Amino acid sequence: MKRECPSLLAALTVGLLVNVLLRSQSAYWPRAGAATALLCVPLLASIGALFARAWRIGESPFFRLLFAALLFYTSALEILNFRVLAQRLYPGFFSLTAVCLMTLLPVLYLRRVSAISQTAHVVLCLLLLATGFMLLTILPRLHITNLQIISLQRDDFIAAAKEQLTLYPEYLLPALLPPAKTKHHHPLLRLAAAALWFDVGMHLVLELFYGAAMPLRVDPIHAAARCGALSIFNRLESLQLILWIMAITLKLSLYLYAICLLLRRGENKGLSVSLRNFPLYLGCLWLLCVLLQKIDVSSAMQQRSILTWGLVLLVGMGGIAAWLCQKLKKCL
Repeated sequence: MKRECPSLLAALTVGLLVNVLLRSQSAYWPRAGAATALLCVPLLASIGALFARAWRIGESPFFRLLFAALLFYTSALEILNFRVLAQRLYPGFFSLTAVCLMTLLPVLYLRRVSAISQTAHVVLCLLLLATGFMLLTILPRLHITNLQIISLQRDDFIAAAKEQLTLYPEYLLPALLPPAKTKHHHPLLRLAAAALWFDVGMHLVLELFYGAAMPLRVDPIHAAARCGALSIFNRLESLQLILWIMAITLKLSLYLYAICLLLRRGENKGLSVSLRNFPLYLGCLWLLCVLLQKIDVSSAMQQRSILTWGLVLLVGMGGIAAWLCQKLKKCL
């Protein structure tokens, strides 16, 4: 019997939401973000849909190799970004090797798509519950008077649009994944809407909490959580850390599965990652993290977005060229 792929929409959503929760600083004012999100949500969904169509038409070994390299590089950046955050919050506690082991060893359990899908729903629920609980604890510290009444300038809208148009691999991965047995209506639109409006919502909460000081705060969400009225986050930081690790591991598992799909062209129907590939993956990723550990992770993340846009452009041109060739052959 032919196996069907379970839906990975929850895993893609977790991958985007965790980018918001682990951000080191706020990026824009929420009023500007709410305005630009009205345009950025359909734009990102359209980019993902056009990429998927161009990928099906103009797919080539060169593009597959480029996409796999981008996902592998992104995996290293995700580990380094988490390490920077963990070291800032818990100085001297985490080494690079320890972070790699904590985030990569659970990938052994998440080798199967069914495990990724099931775990993603659990982690998504936990992330939303933790966020809701955080909002409950800081509710007495949220003040309407903290909302900024200054008029927004063009630069504010540009900054918001630039941040929201950061192109994460999650928007492109649906082009690779096997068809899911559960069909979703407009999944890319739902994915982009969930990510951007959650981002805008968190920025609004931070403005209500910090006021004009919001852009100057480092790790604003975590700092706000520790100031909660119940102060429970000071006693449950180990659970918060476990939740972060689960979310990062889920992202890495999804990237690893996509890399395997890209590198084994004749086996795209596979729904699991072979165990024999894991030692090579773990060793190479640890080595890449060692080589990149001195870089500025924030700048590298921005450059990664530029590389992702470049991949979309290349694949789009390849898809157009392949489509034109097909039309010419039919005419001849």
